[in-house]
Amino acid sequence: MMNCFYEVSTPLQIVLLILSQVAIVTLLGSVLLLWRRYGEPMRFETGAATVLLIVNVALYAVIQLDSRLTGADNGLRLNIPYAVLLAFTVFSLIYAACDVVKVSKGKEVINKNSVKEAFDNLPTGVCFFNESGLPVLCNLAMHRFSFAFCGRDVQFITDLEECLSDDFVPVDGTRKDGKAFILPDGRVWQLERCTVMQGDDNQYTQFIASDITELYKTRVELTEENAQLRKAQADLKRLSANVVAATREEEILNTKMRVHDEMGRCLVAAQKYLREGGVQAVDESIVLSWQRAVSMLRYNNESTQEDILLQIRTTCKSINLDFIQSGEPPEDENIAYVLSCAVRECVTNAARYAQATELYADFTENDATATVTVYNNGKIPDGEITEGGGLSTLRRRVERAGGTMIVQSLPQFRLTVTVPKGKEGV
Repeated sequence: MMNCFYEVSTPLQIVLLILSQVAIVTLLGSVLLLWRRYGEPMRFETGAATVLLIVNVALYAVIQLDSRLTGADNGLRLNIPYAVLLAFTVFSLIYAACDVVKVSKGKEVINKNSVKEAFDNLPTGVCFFNESGLPVLCNLAMHRFSFAFCGRDVQFITDLEECLSDDFVPVDGTRKDGKAFILPDGRVWQLERCTVMQGDDNQYTQFIASDITELYKTRVELTEENAQLRKAQADLKRLSANVVAATREEEILNTKMRVHDEMGRCLVAAQKYLREGGVQAVDESIVLSWQRAVSMLRYNNESTQEDILLQIRTTCKSINLDFIQSGEPPEDENIAYVLSCAVRECVTNAARYAQATELYADFTENDATATVTVYNNGKIPDGEITEGGGLSTLRRRVERAGGTMIVQSLPQFRLTVTVPKGKEGV
């Protein structure tokens, strides 16, 4: 091993030549990686690797001339022991390998190059302009955005300011929808501008281009769903109007049935009176029965367009029942109708069963509900009131409107109806 290179056997020469080639390639890779990381040719790591690379290249050329593989009869006959050349080559190889490992691990260390690389690889486009309008920092995503919609890279602040103007026309294949910029492949970007201060003197303008594809798709879907909901709401309002009309028709029919029943009782009483010869004085109850029947008949024949409370006052006046109202019905026509129906139902019951002379209706409302409470000064009920046809019909109407109805029998008859506001189908 202490013999010179040209004196050792061919296999040993081949080993050194191969190691020398590997060392040169590794040193070259080490120099390139160090240069890319530090960017400073005079840095010790970069300089040492460069010197070793040059020496190893020169040494490889010399041993090639002294190698038996070249077939040269006379070489340089470098009088350096084979062991020294082998040790130097192995040392260079190990040094280069250590540099490569160090640079690879060094990627975890933050330096100016790693910051720039991370900034360029951001998926969001970012660009900063100084007060003169020149870009001082702009990543690749922002350059791609500008080229896609403006047809050029970012050169001046006006290149991006034009994108935010209302009359901006993107290049062919792209389009703008408000603040959204849409690419032909369906991706959507949004460009925003703000001012950034560094200290008290330096002012920069920042532009950010964000990918809002999913957000834009969600907004479009919500817009379509809202349009469908508005259409469904309009349909519900039309159905609600039809329900109210049907309810009123049902009320008219129920009133006609009550008129029919009342007229039938009056006719039976009159027939009985005539059979007895009509010699006795007409009973007061018969007179009141006829008055109620005529009043109900008149009420039924009135126009349905007439104000229902006016109808109630007219009815009360015809049967000598004072109607005393406090508060006003709600402005919503449908809710006011339901509450007025409750008052109208109490008119007949107050005159027929309680023999009252005064009927009270208290209207109250808040932001959520409207309420009417109806009571009279007539006789106290003998017991719990059983809901008959009129009250049962009223309860169904109130519950259909989403409201509640409370009938109080003792110590005084009191009917309370509450209807929520803003409910479809009231």
